[in-house]
Amino acid sequence: MWNIKDKLCLITGATSGIGFQTALELGRRGARVAITYRNPQKAEDTSKLFATETGQDLESYFCELSSFESIRSFANEFKTRHQQLDVLINNAGIWESDRKLSTDGIELNFATNHLGPFLLTNLLLEILSDGARIINVSSGVHSQARINFDDIELQKNYSGYQAYGQSKLANILFTKLLAEKLRDKNITVNSLHPGVVHTNIFHTMGKVGVTMMRPIMISPKKGAMTSIYLATSDEVSNITGEYFTKEKLVNSSTASCDMDAARRLWNLSEKYVGL
Repeated sequence: MWNIKDKLCLITGATSGIGFQTALELGRRGARVAITYRNPQKAEDTSKLFATETGQDLESYFCELSSFESIRSFANEFKTRHQQLDVLINNAGIWESDRKLSTDGIELNFATNHLGPFLLTNLLLEILSDGARIINVSSGVHSQARINFDDIELQKNYSGYQAYGQSKLANILFTKLLAEKLRDKNITVNSLHPGVVHTNIFHTMGKVGVTMMRPIMISPKKGAMTSIYLATSDEVSNITGEYFTKEKLVNSSTASCDMDAARRLWNLSEKYVGL
């Protein structure tokens, strides 16, 4: 019987939005929670609020998910402190409307949303516990995307929407292939669509875009519900490689079920991150 109490949960990008609401609820249910951050002041404020709301301490680690060096440094620090991890929630994500590059010179949406979680997860696999859960926050936008293997960084015809969608499709392809690779281990891997959530991720869309989206946006608290469900529910203990929304298992796009594309993406990702 799965019980989140006393389980160690790591959530990336959890100083605000969905990630923070997920951390807060897991803490309230007795989990030991660790988060990654980029802004030290926000991390300090988050830790104080977390302690006030849950009566527990929050572990926080600096990690820039678009930097392979930062990810490796964080993973080493985390593994030095902990020999076991029970829940990994790859929550951090961005949506850059303009084409920008990471510190490694890679298109920023692809680097942060896919390559970062890909590298971090692989680095932490060795300490995942028996029965551990990996949860990847994707998006419904994946259904309108494809992996452009001919120009995966979209150097020729850049579109922020296309870049974001491709990175979220990559999350699901990664989820499905990783689940396949871990079939012989008691570790599950699932992905989810949190809904259209009113968070900072839309800041690059501008006021007009945000205003148009606002009627269908939900709160971060509601957006965190499926992440919380996948982290805490005993119902999903034996479910892996699937996609969820509104706490229900649903079908992801046809493109997200292309295992040949998943394997091709995995091999390409390994080369990018140096695994």
